[in-house]
Amino acid sequence: MDLREHLQQALESLGDHPRRVLASAMGVFWGAAAIVVILAWGSGFREFMRQEMSRYGKGCLFVMPAVTSSGFPGHRAGVHIRFSRDDVAVAECASHDEIEAIVAEHTSRERVLAEAGDHVRRLDLTGVDERFARLRNFRIGNGRFFDASDVQLRRAVAVIGYEAAQGLFGDAGAAVGHTLRVEGRPFDVIGVAAHKGRQYINTNRPDNRLLIIPITTAESLLGYDDKAVDQLLVYPRPGVTPERALHMVLRTLGPLAGFDPNDLDAVRWFDVTLPQRISDLFYLGFMVFMGVAGTVTLLIGAVGIANYQLATLAERAVEIAVARAIGARTRTVVIQTVLESLLVSAGTALLGVLLGLAGCIALGTLMPPGLFPTPVISPVAVGVTAMATLGVAVIAALVPALRVRQMEIAIALRAGM
Repeated sequence: MDLREHLQQALESLGDHPRRVLASAMGVFWGAAAIVVILAWGSGFREFMRQEMSRYGKGCLFVMPAVTSSGFPGHRAGVHIRFSRDDVAVAECASHDEIEAIVAEHTSRERVLAEAGDHVRRLDLTGVDERFARLRNFRIGNGRFFDASDVQLRRAVAVIGYEAAQGLFGDAGAAVGHTLRVEGRPFDVIGVAAHKGRQYINTNRPDNRLLIIPITTAESLLGYDDKAVDQLLVYPRPGVTPERALHMVLRTLGPLAGFDPNDLDAVRWFDVTLPQRISDLFYLGFMVFMGVAGTVTLLIGAVGIANYQLATLAERAVEIAVARAIGARTRTVVIQTVLESLLVSAGTALLGVLLGLAGCIALGTLMPPGLFPTPVISPVAVGVTAMATLGVAVIAALVPALRVRQMEIAIALRAGM
């Protein structure tokens, strides 16, 4: 008997009990669909968080001077630490192999007064160098960002956020080329940032309302001290941990600023990548849990299919025994049974996967973009679903096949008399 005949007989056998087949296969059908949707939504959540976190820019550490603590011989406790721009430059050069950049930053403790004609706004001021735009993902919508020559020559130029430009000039595109007075000092607006969406990091200083000027100009025109920058943005190179990057910075800054490099109380720091790493850890745990839960659900469905097959075998025990008694090979009967189980398990699993994919597409199409995570069919989701489906097919096929092989012809015939 060839495979086509086996398949035809399997279909005929399944057609004799359509309701029983449907009832036994529903667990596999819904289980496969649920695995696809839930795992795809988990992948979508991770991508959503990565996109939202990337609005801030490259991963970095905030390092801010604080106060020294006791327990470090040769250093007094209670000393307020100050970082100069020269100290920062030395630290950046000394740790170049492990740190891409260290950006010194002056920040206004309170929002500064910005005036343009009759419009007045209070904005967050930041004084930085020309690398800020690239490292902080501060894209320019109109005009340009200041360059190294603007910083070196201490030019009175400014770049402002999208909402700040709208509030001061009525139109973000019209701000470039106009004069803006900051605390009474005139600045030429040379650039307006492109609009940014939600910011999950640094939301107390939203980029859309930021006023950015060269760090040297902040010192010469607004009175900021080059011997006391407010904070550092430390950008580790790929593969360098935040703790290692912080150690490299403090190893150089400690002796220059007068504190022990091991005195972590002398600085306050925050790892911008921490929320993303927590999100990735949550994603991993979620995928493992849902993969296990979904697999168990499918296996339960496989047990249902196997029970259906066993019940069918019990009803056909005499028929199978007679067939074997008159010369039918055990292999032929086993193949017939396995095909029936595979048709039910693989067919319903495939339909469930297709339903799950259709649900993912529908959710991705109907949900407003950027509002919630949309499902993403990832290799992990595909792999987990494939392994779970394979497990279902194997269990649903092996259990009845083993029952057929173990069947005693004489006992089956006697039971049917």
